[in-house]
Amino acid sequence: MTTYNGYESYDHWNTALWINNDKNMYNMLLNKTELVAYMRITKTQAVYEMLRDLPNKTPDGATWQADTILDLIDEQYKEQLKYS
Repeated sequence: MTTYNGYESYDHWNTALWINNDKNMYNMLLNKTELVAYMRITKTQAVYEMLRDLPNKTPDGATWQADTILDLIDEQYKEQLKYS
């Protein structure tokens, strides 16, 4: 299977790149993950809310990947659990 910088595809990589490196997008990820941690929303809801609130495409024109966003939420969720 061919990968793109360790991700399934360019779109998956670009999704992670922008969310992890854009201050506003990263803060959105942290805020949604916090809501998940406090059981105000589910992880699935967090993904869909992020997709709703993000622009139609990444700034590079790639399609946002819901499963990559879910992976990022999972990573942040595990980090929050370490320190709670």
